[in-house]
Amino acid sequence: MMRTTLMAVLLTLSGAQVGLAQEDGAWFFNGGFTLGVTAAQVRGDGIEGFNKLGLHGGAVVEVRQFQNLGFQLGLLYNQKGSRKVQNPKIDDYTNWGYKFTYVDIPLTAVYDFKDGYTVGTGLQPGVLIGAFEDGLASGVSDGEWEPTSLPIRSWELSWVVWIGMRAGEQGEWFLRHTQSLPGIVPKPQLTNPNVRWDDRMQNLTVQVGYTKLIRAWSDQ
Repeated sequence: MMRTTLMAVLLTLSGAQVGLAQEDGAWFFNGGFTLGVTAAQVRGDGIEGFNKLGLHGGAVVEVRQFQNLGFQLGLLYNQKGSRKVQNPKIDDYTNWGYKFTYVDIPLTAVYDFKDGYTVGTGLQPGVLIGAFEDGLASGVSDGEWEPTSLPIRSWELSWVVWIGMRAGEQGEWFLRHTQSLPGIVPKPQLTNPNVRWDDRMQNLTVQVGYTKLIRAWSDQ
């Protein structure tokens, strides 16, 4: 993950140098919508794997002054969380889940590193609008979602990185990864100084989706 993030940052900085070297042009504003599927997990809940599936969607605005470098601002509804699945091979028949719903506001830099391909990276603050759990107490998921007992924060700040492939004059398919920077649960007050608690509960997502803009790429 760290290597991927560093590569994205370097590519973005390279894009900035190339873009700024070009002759100044008029500001180009574009807007549209994005939607897709979110596969999520919570690092620190003891369960591995992007087993929680959800949806994301919302509006995006893109601003450019240079042909190969721009900035995007989004307002997205995003379903995250975690899901424990059964593992009959080891006689583990428990299953449960967390469902965390956010309104995310990604602010990212976009670099066209090759004709038809983009890479982006930036920060994504989010506001929690729903936090539920199912089957935590009984170990059996029954579809009855209840407010979670976790003292989950009402906000989130994530790192986001993605790669995109243009589809026609106005569309783009993308693969995106996000990870919480601070933990989503605050550190408790420890009474035993020998006990370590590292605040590592974090939302992780892999998102596949499609963005459709109003104006064509060639209008720049």
